[in-house]
Amino acid sequence: MPWKVVEYQNATGDEIVARVPPNGTMDLVSGSQLIVQEGQYATFFHDGKPADGFRAGRYSLSTQNLPILGQLLKIATLGRSPFRSYVYFVALKTFTDLGWGTPQPVLFRDKEFRNVNLRAHGSFAVRVSNPKILMRTLVGTQGVETTYAVEEYFRKIIVSRFTQSVPEVLTTIVDLPQHYSELASRVRKKTHDDFDQYGLELVDLLIESITLPPEVQQAIDRAAGARAVGEDELGRYERVARADALRDASKQPGGAADGLTAGLGIGAGLGMAKEMMQDLGPQQAQRPAQQPASAQPAGGGVEAVRAKLRDLKGLLDDGLITQEDFDAQKKRLLEKL
Repeated sequence: MPWKVVEYQNATGDEIVARVPPNGTMDLVSGSQLIVQEGQYATFFHDGKPADGFRAGRYSLSTQNLPILGQLLKIATLGRSPFRSYVYFVALKTFTDLGWGTPQPVLFRDKEFRNVNLRAHGSFAVRVSNPKILMRTLVGTQGVETTYAVEEYFRKIIVSRFTQSVPEVLTTIVDLPQHYSELASRVRKKTHDDFDQYGLELVDLLIESITLPPEVQQAIDRAAGARAVGEDELGRYERVARADALRDASKQPGGAADGLTAGLGIGAGLGMAKEMMQDLGPQQAQRPAQQPASAQPAGGGVEAVRAKLRDLKGLLDDGLITQEDFDAQKKRLLEKL
């Protein structure tokens, strides 16, 4: 039986494309009514090929508004011979709150913390800019018809462009918070052509969060606490990283005092400690019981051990090593006497 009225209303709000009827075809005759809602675009298909498209409005189907179908389907028999077809309704509204995220950590080479694994997530919004291209590409070849399918299809592209953009904007994750907008803008530009080739427009893209590994975040937090002693911005993070290396080396088999275990010997570590204490400025120099770093003995013996212990005590007082780290190094130094 011929369809007298053809229309579609999206009840869920998440369908970009809907087919009427969902399966198979329907009988139409000249004079059948097509209703296209505001914000929709309708395209007739016959034998798997798109025919004519319609914007919002009410149409009485005839050879005048279906010229391509007219010759093929021989409508000119007073409307009594039905023809079989189906219609795709394309939603032209902006679909918001689509999500993207990194399923795996993104490796970033940081100038302060070396290789850092970043995780990120956010949202994006799209709309159909060219229904014909959409029907020919995503719908016709990929079967993408819902916002969920769009999220799945484009998530990998967004993550790929995000990975490319991070090293173009950042040199260290210390500066990360102030570059969220710039990163998002760069990713939008990089993904423009990716969306455009499928008849879609990326209306907006937001980076909601970029998270760091816990150990890196803790190092940044400790470095932020060192601000009170007046260190410069770059030196503070560098010195915290060195203190972490000294601490880790002390936990290796044989201890840092026995050589260059784990890439850092106690001599090199204490040299860094002296540099850190010198850079702390007058506040450290005013300690009456502390010998200036430049005057510390270069050789062994009791005085050398005392000098090294004073360096370690300075690190402990500044919160750059723990009491446990200090006690472990103290024990090793005293055992060598």
